[in-house]
Amino acid sequence: MYYTAGYYLVIPKHERGTVNGHTYTSRVWSVSTFISQLYPGNWGFSWQYSKRQVPKNFPLVEPALGRLHASTTALFEQNKYGAPGFFFERKDALTFQEQFLVDLPQVKLLGIFLHESHLSAATAEVEQHSAPNWPNLATLLQQQVPEPEAGQTIGFDLLGLFDDGSYEPSSYHILEEEYRTLFGIGLNDYGLFTNEADCQRAAPHTDKVADEPATWLPFKVKLFA
Repeated sequence: MYYTAGYYLVIPKHERGTVNGHTYTSRVWSVSTFISQLYPGNWGFSWQYSKRQVPKNFPLVEPALGRLHASTTALFEQNKYGAPGFFFERKDALTFQEQFLVDLPQVKLLGIFLHESHLSAATAEVEQHSAPNWPNLATLLQQQVPEPEAGQTIGFDLLGLFDDGSYEPSSYHILEEEYRTLFGIGLNDYGLFTNEADCQRAAPHTDKVADEPATWLPFKVKLFA
């Protein structure tokens, strides 16, 4: 069984580049703030708001900014919105999108889901650092909300989970060619792994290259229309 690990409103990253002679196209549909723009990110909290953090394509001003902060604060206090910027329930993400993101049709709603076999590893990584009354990934995973039948599965994201509940994606390190050469693993059109087993095979190499204090886990990614 897969459990809900959050709903994220993101703009997928698309760019071209060259690394070690390998030309790649980044097609990453990831929930990580390392490579994706999140709506909202930490700037959705009034007490962490900084104009510099808000994406340039989202020129939000008063009174809309005040309404946005009031909305996220209310959800946060109800354990329905967590740091670093995700919704516990799909309906709340859709409501936020309808209220504040009508001028950004490129924003997509992604849900991520963690298999029950990885639940203890994820909660152990985050839970011990969680402050009281501070909803985060551990708070949601402990509720063990089953993955919904709705949504289109678009692949699996190998995410390095940090103790604050944020993620570093494997795609941040541009390892697509190494995955192909070393393991015969190809990523799909969304820049994601096609199955969980490939994520697990690539995890030790990714951990070595990233050299970060993170726990690397495979998350199923669903796209919701």
